[in-house]
Amino acid sequence: MSFTKLIRPRSKGWGGKGLRGMSKWWWLGLGLLALLLGQWLLDAYREEEKQLRGEWREGLLQRFPEQAEQLRQRYGLRPWGQAAAARQGRALVLIHGLDDPGKVWMNLAPALLQAGFAPWIMHYPDDQPISESAQLLAEQLQWLKAQGVGQLDIVAHSMGGLVSRELLTHPRWRDADLPRVDQLIMLGTPNQGSELARFRGLAEWRDQFAELLSGDFHWLGFIFDGAGEAGIDLLPGSRFLQRLNARPNPPHTRLTVIAAELGKADRQRLMQLARSDEHLAWLEPLASSLGNGLGDGLVTVGSARLPGARFYLLEGSHLSMIRNLLESSPRIPPAVPLVLRLLQEGAQTMTSMP
Repeated sequence: MSFTKLIRPRSKGWGGKGLRGMSKWWWLGLGLLALLLGQWLLDAYREEEKQLRGEWREGLLQRFPEQAEQLRQRYGLRPWGQAAAARQGRALVLIHGLDDPGKVWMNLAPALLQAGFAPWIMHYPDDQPISESAQLLAEQLQWLKAQGVGQLDIVAHSMGGLVSRELLTHPRWRDADLPRVDQLIMLGTPNQGSELARFRGLAEWRDQFAELLSGDFHWLGFIFDGAGEAGIDLLPGSRFLQRLNARPNPPHTRLTVIAAELGKADRQRLMQLARSDEHLAWLEPLASSLGNGLGDGLVTVGSARLPGARFYLLEGSHLSMIRNLLESSPRIPPAVPLVLRLLQEGAQTMTSMP
């Protein structure tokens, strides 16, 4: 018997494609194995990956100094609308999260203005290491102190809460000449990390596409705002999170965590989507379990919790808790009135203090 006859299948099998069909399944298996192996290597050497990404970014910054300086001009504190003056030496700073295209405050900022607050928006390279973002925030708050601001509140969404906590707890800034932060309100902040940070590349493409539509796109922007180091910091058990969560909470700052959980309507929409297409059937068990602490779709309820911080749980997604998807929507995101109430209560408390 020849070798060819020995390996020739007796029936077509494997979808009726014989050896050719078997070959496709073989390559598919190899591809999945390579994907799993690559993910394992990234997990095992995530800090080494972070260092390599940082070195690559620094090399490009040195290679294109003029372009880098142009992009740096985008970052820092900017007043929302015409609100540039602090109220009686107080200010309010809003800090966005990872790869945010800039619309997360589209509903909260106007409400703050109407309530008499004068918010500043902190823009920063949100894909760089979180510690570097905290350094930039410290420099901007020093500038704000020089403008006569002695006290401030911070409202931070998602990773912005970690940037704020890094600033408020790191010994590096303990004796820095900064305004006193009376209150930090964190919205959907992954204080214990997020597994979905592995898919940070998708968020980066969304960020760059938004800049393209707004006319702010730069061909080097995808690397100058960070090389993905922030996504590594966000992974559960990262070295950054271990160090951050090992420190005590800032003694003179009231911490509040606002988390969201997808509600019944969100689960029903996912269930309908899963049942409408057999390729999306895997969504059905996920949708049925979303009421069991899986959170806002990006950050679990357990990850948002922080010992020593006040905790509020709302219904919504990671974004819908604080903003609408459409600017024309009359809906009031559930976190907006809560944030306003917390800020007003804090302001009244500070006013009544001797």
